[in-house]
Amino acid sequence: MGETKRQTYTFTVREYGDGTPYIACEPVGREWSLFGKGSLSFVLPIGTTLKSAQKAGAFLNKNIDSISFTEATGSDKYSPSVMSSLI
Repeated sequence: MGETKRQTYTFTVREYGDGTPYIACEPVGREWSLFGKGSLSFVLPIGTTLKSAQKAGAFLNKNIDSISFTEATGSDKYSPSVMSSLI
C-alpha cells in the first residue's frame, strides 16, 4: 500500500449561479494537494435547501477531523486495474 496523506479541511456551504447549494472543502493550513490542483466539493441531492446544506456543513465541521488519501500501488486491493475488473 502506498503512502497515506491527511489534510484538515473546513466545509463551507456555497451556491452555484442558479442558487443550488453545495459544500466546498477548503484546506486548512499547509495545503498538501492530496487530490491535485483544483477544488474538492460535495454535490448535494437535488432539492436540498440552503438550511439543510448548512446543517450538513456544520455536521461535517464538527465530526470530520481530516480527509486522508492513500495512493494505491501494485497489487493493492483498490488499485485501478482491480477496480476496472469489477465493473
